[in-house]
Amino acid sequence: MPLSIPVEALRRVPSVTTWTRLEPQPRAASMQRSLQAQVRDPLWFLTRQWQVGEFLGDDAGSPVQATVSVEQRGVTTYRPGPDGASLAPLDPGLPVEVQAEREAVALRLRGAVRSGLHFEQLVSRGGVAGAAAVIAAFRQAFPIAGAPPDPDLADADGLRFRALAAGRVVDGEALYAAALAVAGGQAPAGGQAPAARPLPAEASQPAVAAVLRDFVAFRQSLFSEPATGASWQPERLNYDFALGSPAPISPGPGAAAPSSPAPGSPAPGSPAPGSPAPGSPAPSAGLSLHAADFRGGHLDWYSFDLEATPGQATPDPVAAAHPAPIATTDLTFLPRRVVFRGMPDPRWWNFEDAVTDLGQLAADTVDLAKLLVMEFALVYGNDWFLVPVPTPIGTLARVTGLVVTDTFGVRTSIGPAEPTAVAAGDSPWCMFKLSGAGSRSDFIMMAPTLGLAADAEPLEEVLFLRDDTAAMAWAIEQRLQGDLDAPIDAYAMSLQRQAGAPAPPPPSPAPASAAESAPAPDGPRLAYTLEAAAPDNWIPMVPVQSPQGELFLRRGRLETLAGSSAGVPARAVLLEPRQAFLVADRIVPRAGARVDRHFRRARAADGSTFVWLARQSTQGRGPDWSGLRFDAVRDLGET
Repeated sequence: MPLSIPVEALRRVPSVTTWTRLEPQPRAASMQRSLQAQVRDPLWFLTRQWQVGEFLGDDAGSPVQATVSVEQRGVTTYRPGPDGASLAPLDPGLPVEVQAEREAVALRLRGAVRSGLHFEQLVSRGGVAGAAAVIAAFRQAFPIAGAPPDPDLADADGLRFRALAAGRVVDGEALYAAALAVAGGQAPAGGQAPAARPLPAEASQPAVAAVLRDFVAFRQSLFSEPATGASWQPERLNYDFALGSPAPISPGPGAAAPSSPAPGSPAPGSPAPGSPAPGSPAPSAGLSLHAADFRGGHLDWYSFDLEATPGQATPDPVAAAHPAPIATTDLTFLPRRVVFRGMPDPRWWNFEDAVTDLGQLAADTVDLAKLLVMEFALVYGNDWFLVPVPTPIGTLARVTGLVVTDTFGVRTSIGPAEPTAVAAGDSPWCMFKLSGAGSRSDFIMMAPTLGLAADAEPLEEVLFLRDDTAAMAWAIEQRLQGDLDAPIDAYAMSLQRQAGAPAPPPPSPAPASAAESAPAPDGPRLAYTLEAAAPDNWIPMVPVQSPQGELFLRRGRLETLAGSSAGVPARAVLLEPRQAFLVADRIVPRAGARVDRHFRRARAADGSTFVWLARQSTQGRGPDWSGLRFDAVRDLGET
């Protein structure tokens, strides 16, 4: 049956939609009542306060203003090593890592060729009369040797490069040492630096002398090298240096004079505003920031221990010439809340979201760090405030007074945490404070350190480890600086030397003697080995005792398989092959130690770039066995 729909039913009737605009219409011209934000449901607020435990709190109003009195003093001296006689002024434009880690750079074949090519370019472009003859004279006076000084450090690429450069370019490193000696400087130390040779007669020409000065300036600009003693302590495998803040001078006309903080009501038992904490050095005392165990790499405030400098009858001339300036300033700030994800919301109308569930932290009773984080976040999460104090880099700063004003107008003086009364044997808690000599200071160190530094591949790498089987310690040369100024595998070198002088084969079974009544069909089946030596890149460290009774490990020498009394010497600069090398026995634990030399490159805050040669000491890989054994008997029938 067909469906019939009337046409009128399909006709759509349009509708008319109207909008009504709602606008507030004030009944009075004044907005005083609207700005009062009157509460229409006080019971809800009371319930919310009870829910979050507001009625149980003892704190009053929130801080709205903080006045801080800050004492700032500069760091002006640098002392490499534990010897106080080598005190020197601190270069403010040089990062501390560069000044502490850098050492003399001794380049070999590749560096000598590059420096020599640059010198020849300076002669050719410097307007020297008879430039070709001058270059030939310097090539004869400072030639590239045809044979490497140490054949073991020259691989196939190094031999080909040396054969190509011999007689065709000046030895730039030897020329640099000679030019420094003539100019009254000192030849570069460390490694295998060439001895200073006499300059040819052509060096007396004024144009050539100017070229030599430019060449020395160019070579010195490549690397940052120390002008004073090194801070690396080989017997401890770490750096030892100190930054000094000598007795400060009075503030100059441009510095702020010391002043007391804003008036307030000091808290009971707190020190007077502007006075240092008990046990802290007096403002007129000298200070020393001692980094006695810096192993290289990243340096920060926690690497230093603050020590008071004792007064001397005859003050150090460097310290007297570079006193530390001191200034005290008053700063007023608006305290800011410490904010983190998941913290309690300070507004009554907002509820916390579930992005960070701090209640799900699983902590045992021994997880002190987690328990502190949970207590901070769950109990005091919205009661921490931050007061920024601008402090210049390279200064020591301490807060001598802090007055906080809350929303009720009450002013409270807050003292340092150091004089807080704690239980016997405990120390008060604080953060980012320097410590030293068994006490904690109220100074904060803004160390002039680097942010990021690019480390190159290690030129040398030595592994110190214990050998329980041989009852001794070893220094394993894993990488050495090759003839092309690139690292080479010291273990591969050892295998090559072993292949060139293999160990004698075991004896063959001998026939039975005719005098024996019952000769055996075969000879003796046992072989006796007096000594099975370790690889020659394993340098023995022999224990010795100092006159004071301290135990050291002294570098020895491993005899070759041929029985030479000279043996294979140490080649790594880290092991100081030119002099006696001692390491304290406690420095090489059972885990061992790893030390390397590598180039570092960094950019300072002012945009200047520094390249220096540094060392770094890290943890080793544990004990190992060198293969050294004595009086070994072996069955010749075994494979």
